[in-house]
Amino acid sequence: MVKELYKNILQRLPAALILAICLFGIIYLQNTILILIIILAVGLLLIKEWLMLSDSKIDFKQIIFFLALIMLPIFFAESFLELFIGITAIFWFAYTFCLILKITPSYISFQNNYLGAFVIIGFLYGLIYLILFSEFLDINKYFLLFVILFNTILADVGAYLVGSSIGKTPLLQEISPNKTIEGFIGGVGFVLIFLSVIFFYNFISLDLIIASLLSLPFAFIGDYFESQLKRNKSIKDSGSLIPGHGGIWDRLDSHIAVVPIFMLITNLII
Repeated sequence: MVKELYKNILQRLPAALILAICLFGIIYLQNTILILIIILAVGLLLIKEWLMLSDSKIDFKQIIFFLALIMLPIFFAESFLELFIGITAIFWFAYTFCLILKITPSYISFQNNYLGAFVIIGFLYGLIYLILFSEFLDINKYFLLFVILFNTILADVGAYLVGSSIGKTPLLQEISPNKTIEGFIGGVGFVLIFLSVIFFYNFISLDLIIASLLSLPFAFIGDYFESQLKRNKSIKDSGSLIPGHGGIWDRLDSHIAVVPIFMLITNLII
């Protein structure tokens, strides 16, 4: 088990380091236009991968038109973004409720392109809202973007390392039998350590710490969401874009749920 864990870490490490360096560099530059372009590029990759998995014909003209349609309201209607983010958050709360009750909605499928478009747009709008419209008195919004994304990565890493090492108790065996309660606790622990450090050095306020912790469980909800999609499709990975990690959905599944939830909470408590 230790050798297998070590081998998997070595496979994942190069791509993870490159992604981390790129993320830090993008946030450090604090270039709004560059970040918006990257957000749209990520949206394009998410849509393309979903359509491939749904066995739909990929028409790049339609995809580009779809992304342009996403961009259209954001420069004119801040309230529209807030409304859509809120609706997306309600979906994630409802999906969580279904998981708790062990209900498997039939619409959770790669064949449902409306579902894919909905959760992708909610994720993109959350990021765009943070960059264009959010203002925080005690923290740089670009650093906050880094914190949100890094928290989710840490939760994933912690859950993987602890779950692979000592995980024995399945969390939701019907959907993803390899995910354990020990892994969940490990993921939360990793994030708590990171948030404690940046709070101690006054890099982040207590209300944003609370928002981060309240949205953190949805990192695991997003993971289960994609696991259910892949289970219904009988596949292991959503793609092969990122060596050692799989596809873009495999890397961003947790973020797709966390971002709209975090933005909703910050709008409510800050």
